[in-house]
Amino acid sequence: MAKNILNMILWHPKMDVEKTRITYIHRGAHGNLKTIPGSSIESLEGGFLILKEGTHIPYHRIVKIESDTKILWKK
Repeated sequence: MAKNILNMILWHPKMDVEKTRITYIHRGAHGNLKTIPGSSIESLEGGFLILKEGTHIPYHRIVKIESDTKILWKK
């Protein structure tokens, strides 16, 4: 489901990736969660969200996707 929402954000003309935040499980981070801006997305491939820095985040680790003040998806 997270992949579908991310695809919508990237390709729908009314969505703005710059206003998007993705929160995912990141072991070792404070509270084991990390939030990144949508602008850091490079691509969506297979089972992973690929960041511009080269990090691969499995979709199953994504716990929340927000745009502006709206929660678009939450696990």
